Amino acid sequence: MFSLIISILALGFIILFHELGHFLMAKRFGVGVVEFSLGMGPRLWSVVKGETRYSLRVLPFGGSCMMVGEDPEENGIPEGDFRQPEKMEVSPAEAAGEEPESAGAAEESEGILLDGRFFPKGKAFTEKPAWQRFCIIAAGPVFNFILALLLSLVITQQAGYDPAVILAAEEGVPAAESGVAEGDTVLSINGDKVTVYRDVQLYLLTHQREMAEGMPISLALRTQEGTEKTAVIQPVYMEDTGSYRMGIYFSAGYRPVESLGELLKYGWYNVEFCVKTTVASLEMLVQGKVQRDDVMGPVRMVATMDDTVAAAASYGLWTTVMSLMDLIVLISASLGAMNLLPLPALDGGQLLFILIEMVRRRPVSPELVGRINMAGMMLLLMLMVLVMFNDFSIILG
Repeated sequence: MFSLIISILALGFIILFHELGHFLMAKRFGVGVVEFSLGMGPRLWSVVKGETRYSLRVLPFGGSCMMVGEDPEENGIPEGDFRQPEKMEVSPAEAAGEEPESAGAAEESEGILLDGRFFPKGKAFTEKPAWQRFCIIAAGPVFNFILALLLSLVITQQAGYDPAVILAAEEGVPAAESGVAEGDTVLSINGDKVTVYRDVQLYLLTHQREMAEGMPISLALRTQEGTEKTAVIQPVYMEDTGSYRMGIYFSAGYRPVESLGELLKYGWYNVEFCVKTTVASLEMLVQGKVQRDDVMGPVRMVATMDDTVAAAASYGLWTTVMSLMDLIVLISASLGAMNLLPLPALDGGQLLFILIEMVRRRPVSPELVGRINMAGMMLLLMLMVLVMFNDFSIILG
């Protein structure tokens, strides 16, 4: 139970950090934030500080940073959650029956009333320049990458990196006659750059179809003496696993980083690898290479994190923390990459509309944006329901 709570809190922290990016950038550019919430569904708790309501909701699988005017039609406020926006053509003093000090004061106080709070003119998201709106929307995914990088640096400092160094070639397979030798470091596979051993694993996982068709693998190698050479290997089919492999053993274990440059290089590459894995997974999904069991939603994410924390607990507190941090890096980087996809209802969709506006020098029709976002939101909600149903059916079945 304790590991489950930790896992839920960890996932909530990732989402909170994403929304924090939107929140801080919105505040930086003077956009009114109506509500900053963690979770979805009914509120469990909320408090109003300044102009913003801070809320905790029932389901920890989401969050939001509701800004004034973010939705041209509803000002970003779901119907039934807040009072409907009221156009304020008079000052708060006039609304209370008092005489205004001047006509200028009344003009300055124009704005809208949301959730019992008055937001003056100029606080709306849509009133800000396109480049400021772009920064506000992009800040969410950027914060996900920042979180992943910070934790990745800690992990890399403690655990090091996994070089793609060859230990030996298996006897009786084509690799043994290809010229690879102990101590060779793989630099690329068929032109794809290799930085760490996980790149080799990812290549083999995502190119099973090519290998099944007899496509040879060309390895660019660096010897222990520092010279470079090329080896061509014919993949070997393994009946016990039903997959192809190169027939090469790699040196196990991690090497410690020896300089700040190596720390930054491999710390950042850990984040980059997570993004590459996400993109590769999406490509496999589109190509039909991913099975139902491979699709993981928030419920199974929590379950996976719970299993990882529980398994690592027997090795001590620090191992548990490191394992959890490694999962957070993967999920946070993946969330950042997914949110940049140019799809309606995602940050990437909003960024696309803003880019079009910047090129055309005039905004896209609010009605068209509203219709596209509504359709995208409906599809996204349907997908979320299907993914969560898939999660529960796999866990319970």
